[in-house]
Amino acid sequence: MAQNERFLTVDIGSAAIKLGEFEIDANGGVQMTAFAHREYEEELSEENRINVIEGILRQMLLEANIQARKTMLSLSGQNALIRFGQINNYRNDRKQIRQLAEFEAKRNIPFAADEISLDFQLIAGPENEDGVMETLDVLSVVVKKDVIGQIFSALKRVGLSPVLVDVAPVATYNAARANGLGSNGSVMVLSIGARTTNLLFLEGDRFFARTIPIAGHTITQQIARKFSIGQPEAEELKRRHGFVAKTDDDNGTEASSDVSKIVRNIMRRLYGEITRSISIYKAQQHGSDPVKLYLTGGSTILTYCDQFFAEKFNIPVEYFNPLGCVALSPGLDKQRLSEVGHTFSEVIGLALRYTSVCPIEINLMPKEVARQQSLVYKKPYFVAAMFTLLVLFFIIMGSVKNSVNQSNKEVEAYQRERAKYESSYNEIKGAIGEAKSAVGQVDDLKNFLMYRTQWPLVIEEIFRAKPANVWIDSITPVFGEMSPVERTSIVEEESSMAGGGDMFGMGGGMDMGSAMMGGEMDMMGGSAGPSLATIGGVVIEAHTIAAYGNNFGRDPKLAAEPKYPFEVPEKSAPEEDTEVALDEEGNEISVPKDESHLDQSGDLLFVRNLRKSQLFSNEDEFTTTVTRQKSVYLENGADFEIQLKFNVVLEAYPWNETKEGGMGAGMGAGMGAGPMD
Repeated sequence: MAQNERFLTVDIGSAAIKLGEFEIDANGGVQMTAFAHREYEEELSEENRINVIEGILRQMLLEANIQARKTMLSLSGQNALIRFGQINNYRNDRKQIRQLAEFEAKRNIPFAADEISLDFQLIAGPENEDGVMETLDVLSVVVKKDVIGQIFSALKRVGLSPVLVDVAPVATYNAARANGLGSNGSVMVLSIGARTTNLLFLEGDRFFARTIPIAGHTITQQIARKFSIGQPEAEELKRRHGFVAKTDDDNGTEASSDVSKIVRNIMRRLYGEITRSISIYKAQQHGSDPVKLYLTGGSTILTYCDQFFAEKFNIPVEYFNPLGCVALSPGLDKQRLSEVGHTFSEVIGLALRYTSVCPIEINLMPKEVARQQSLVYKKPYFVAAMFTLLVLFFIIMGSVKNSVNQSNKEVEAYQRERAKYESSYNEIKGAIGEAKSAVGQVDDLKNFLMYRTQWPLVIEEIFRAKPANVWIDSITPVFGEMSPVERTSIVEEESSMAGGGDMFGMGGGMDMGSAMMGGEMDMMGGSAGPSLATIGGVVIEAHTIAAYGNNFGRDPKLAAEPKYPFEVPEKSAPEEDTEVALDEEGNEISVPKDESHLDQSGDLLFVRNLRKSQLFSNEDEFTTTVTRQKSVYLENGADFEIQLKFNVVLEAYPWNETKEGGMGAGMGAGMGAGPMD
């Protein structure tokens, strides 16, 4: 807390208001700098509470020259409902303890939850023979919200800002503990006010309190009834002639004798309630008999009050001085303070709440009011934050403006420099465009030449795979995707295929050179022509001759497959072309099958060789013999037809103008003219 920080504590009693202004000194201690005490000029009620409290407070603040505005508030025990309960001590479960404590606090409250302000606190319970605390006491305090709201309205009208709401019994207890009461045994603090009497038991960390509805106003009512006078006259008679008669037969003047007997009778009733409270304290809290009684409150000033209780309880009785735990400013009227100091226990207890941690800390500030107060206290910080943001904004804007100006200057300088080289840049840019165009033409030409290279290499690869005892009659292209050959075996049949018929309906053969070259010439010459068509494979018509014993038909040793100048997909060898062998370390490996000992017909050898090439598919339903039939001319001869699927993408211009004007009508004319070896 800041040094020299000032705050105000106000006790709103049922008959008077007491306040004290305090300051935090250099050592962190509390020092009282001003005080005030004033009784109400009329009795409080629901209708006049705000106006009466406002008027009294305004006078007190002016007379005592109070500067502090942050206020700690204490309410009379008459306005509070104090309850004690017990819960089991779940030492390892703080959450469950709090839930049970809150339930116990709300259990016996005779008001609706939205009408009250509630707070509770756990207090150490009694220990068993083993020193274990099996139960905890729950102190719950309830005040109606409308009472707090009326008092808050009065405080705000005079410029005070409440930050905490306590009740008189708790504030008195904290002041008593701060002055060492109850540290050496069980003691009682009896605070006799105007409407109620607060009885406190202090014994170490124990706390027990009762609010007894017998106090100074009870005496005033009995005097008014006895003498048939009004309340103001009875109060005046009590103050002038009131004392506690030493005995039931005490005689004095007629008026004083009657008043003293009334006072004694009321004190005897109060004594009875105190005796009953001691029994409750001993039974519920397992406390001890009190060894000393301290008196405080406005009604304890009655003469012989201390002697009466000393005789009744047979224990020492003295007045409680709550000012022993705070420092007093040199400028205070100590004579006046000594006259009312015994009533300031609540004021001192509130001051301790502001500067230190107290044994009992109750705050009955309504939650909605606390939120509003929090916003009010944070308002200066919000304003400071907004001011800081504005300052930062202007600083940033200034920096951005300077940066923009500097950037604009640099841009202007760059544009002037750029203008010097604009023409040269345009010339270079044009030259780059021409170079890119030339590169594009070169790439087109390379692709065209590569296209011209594909077909010769494909034809060469077909003839490289052809066995020596096979003669090719024709090669017919199949446009689009190839269809698989669906059959269970190769059926030898006599058909028109021996005469060179085309089962695919594509004509007897294909003059692939004329078809492709015609399209290429159109490309080179710039004439318009049809677009390229994809060729999925070809159909090869051929015949073979086998010597007796088929020795002539063995698979020849092919030369190594060339490296192609275009991209060829990799493929794995068919399983029937590999076999398992052992390497030098005895491990099984897959190697090409030795087929030198096999005797196979020419078409089967042709198919196997074609499947081994990277250019052609090795799928047996696409690259396979379609038909085979014995030759009608040679005893050991055969005519066959092979379907071959390409493993690479090949294209051609599918047109060759004829008299009929058809496109593709004469595509097989060239390569079907005679056998090709």
